[in-house]
Amino acid sequence: MIKHLLLFCLLIHGAMGASPPRLKRKWLTLHGGEPVIVANGGMSGVFPESSWASYTYGVAQNLEGSPVLCDLKLTKDNYGYCLDKMLLQNTTSIAEIYPNKRNTYDVNGRKLTGWFGLDFDSSVLFANVTLIQSLYTRPSSYDNFFGITPLETLQHLGTDTQLTKVWINVEYDVFYKQHKLDVESFLNEMLPQLKIEIPYLSSTEIGFLKSIGPKVRATKTKLFFKFPLDVNAIEPSTKEKYGSVLKKLNMIKTFAVGILVPKEYIWPVNENRYLKPATTLVTDAHRLGLEVFAYGFANDFYLPYNYSLDPTNEYLQFVDNSHFSVDGVVTDFCSTASNAIGCLVGMSHNRNASKAVEFLVISHNGASGDYAGASDLAYQKAVDDGVDIIDCNVQFSKDGVAFCQESPDLKFTTSAGSDLMDRVNQIPEVNQGQPGIFSFELTWEEIKSLKPKINSPYDAPLDRNHGYLFAGKFVTLTEFLEFAKAKAVNGIMIGIENAAYLATKGYDIIGTVNSALTNASFTNQTKYKVMIKSDQSAVLEKYKNDSHYETVFDFKKDFSRVPEALAKEINKYADAVAIRRNSLVLEYGDPFFMTRGFTNAVSAMHKANLSVYASNLKNEFQTFLFDYNSDPYQEIATLLSDGVDGFITDFPATAVSFMRSQCAKPKTKHSLAFTAIAPGELFNTSILSVMEAEMTNAAADVNATNYPPVTPKDIDNEAIPPVASGGANAPSPDTPTDNAPGSPPKHSSRTTRVAPTATVVFLVAWAAGILFYSFLLE
Repeated sequence: MIKHLLLFCLLIHGAMGASPPRLKRKWLTLHGGEPVIVANGGMSGVFPESSWASYTYGVAQNLEGSPVLCDLKLTKDNYGYCLDKMLLQNTTSIAEIYPNKRNTYDVNGRKLTGWFGLDFDSSVLFANVTLIQSLYTRPSSYDNFFGITPLETLQHLGTDTQLTKVWINVEYDVFYKQHKLDVESFLNEMLPQLKIEIPYLSSTEIGFLKSIGPKVRATKTKLFFKFPLDVNAIEPSTKEKYGSVLKKLNMIKTFAVGILVPKEYIWPVNENRYLKPATTLVTDAHRLGLEVFAYGFANDFYLPYNYSLDPTNEYLQFVDNSHFSVDGVVTDFCSTASNAIGCLVGMSHNRNASKAVEFLVISHNGASGDYAGASDLAYQKAVDDGVDIIDCNVQFSKDGVAFCQESPDLKFTTSAGSDLMDRVNQIPEVNQGQPGIFSFELTWEEIKSLKPKINSPYDAPLDRNHGYLFAGKFVTLTEFLEFAKAKAVNGIMIGIENAAYLATKGYDIIGTVNSALTNASFTNQTKYKVMIKSDQSAVLEKYKNDSHYETVFDFKKDFSRVPEALAKEINKYADAVAIRRNSLVLEYGDPFFMTRGFTNAVSAMHKANLSVYASNLKNEFQTFLFDYNSDPYQEIATLLSDGVDGFITDFPATAVSFMRSQCAKPKTKHSLAFTAIAPGELFNTSILSVMEAEMTNAAADVNATNYPPVTPKDIDNEAIPPVASGGANAPSPDTPTDNAPGSPPKHSSRTTRVAPTATVVFLVAWAAGILFYSFLLE
């Protein structure tokens, strides 16, 4: 297996190559240099923490010359290894291999029970125990394929021209001495033999730093005092609470050049998961000449809502806030920190920056990741974010008001799910027959009495911007068009769905849209791009021959392949297609959740002269396959490498920041570029090589997620019938009438009213489903 791991390393190192020097800029760090990115146990967000693969991948993904962190622990025979936790049961296989070796120790005043490295000789621990991923949000497919990493093996990460830089963190020195083990003697004996550079050495214990300080004074190693998250914990040397020690920065300066603190020490977070004002810790420390590093960064933790679920925003908050910058960050995802610090600094202060790469950024119901979709706040946020195109899916009220909303079913996108439970209906022709509360069965006054609601794809604590769950106002089609003109966006995208059904009920959605566009002066002009999106070919045919419009066919289902003949067929009524991102990249399913290749969707559509927009992009880490490193920028870069022409996104700010960054240029002169993964590469170079004979490509295919190919049925929709009686005299887009012509009767032969008992059953089942899903996430 070792030879395959070495091959794995060579593959990753070979991809690095020589890079041009970093751009120099003035930072607000203590010494004015670029913040340091420390890979916590390597790339521990992907591989088991402190495994050889994690360290190898972390070196490749980080800024050149950045250190990796080793949390140093000792074996029974005083041998050092790297692992974050003192207890081994949650990060290794030790409990299964040695079930009778469980023990209890008093560790710095706390009783801890479990499996301890100091109960095992190094020969036993390193040979028999393997590492596992401790967090359920991270790949479990690498479990039990990597052994515990001795400190000395990290020297093999280096090259002939550059030594590996290792930050060594030492905790529990007092505890080890109580058991006749000595971290200091191990370091004094081992470090001179190793070909590694130790730029930083940290500890949570003052006594250890004071003792080892004179011995490293002649080296370039910097000593840092590390604070735990719990300020009430007791520092073993002084017996003071860490909160009290924090107030003695002058004293810390006598034995250390800096402090390593949890990120919450700098930007506290309240109980509702929003940022509090920054503390003065960084500026206070800098005033005394102390460096400040922050730790606890990871893409797959529950970020404060302020960051719009974009992990790069958190790094920028610490290094690019116009008031101070930390001197470094310790992170489980060094690739994302590299993107933020190397590519995105300054973007938030320069919203007028020109594009570094050309593609369209199209909102999905405005910035629906931050505010209720299609609300005034969501549209304003999208414009503030720099979006190219804002979108409006047109819906009707019962009295004929056209307004913007994702779907005619208001159950999840408004407060209707709680306010109007007795209005649940089933309409086979709409919403795939699912029970809903439909806009065209509510008057505009009833709709206005509701509140727009953020539609999060995940439940708490994975939800979106909870403090603004019901903020904002509904927007009529006319208001949307006037807003677009007032904000001088580049264009608009109008979504038209359920046209055939609405026509049978007397609603002329196409005529209404045409009238609204004409009244707002969006027809016969070239200033604004006007896009008409629909999943019905019959709708797009109405606009295809008008050069003032770009028609977009919207695929509602996932697929794995597009026959080129069908792509040519789509070209007869569409200029572009919106394709769900799951249909652009093939994937391996459980337990791998990794990419395995691109579909032919983009190439087939381009051959048919159709533009391709990837839809709908999100920032939640749960939406990404594991080889995207829980990073939205890597997904964008990857889809662009496949040739997509734009993105429809819930979070326009992320796509816009990517587009404006110089790192996005295909032939950038910078030393950094946003990394596009090669789908399937990480799986093939790590999973298969590690598993050797235990897995073959044939076996892997069994776990592949397979969607059906596109068929003629998917693109050949029913014709739109004539608008039912009174449809030609439909009301204006946002003017309600008491008796709107063609309004659907209260009881329709094609509408099934759900009985109250059925409604209750549906709501109970719905709630039970949410509870069950939440249980699965625990």
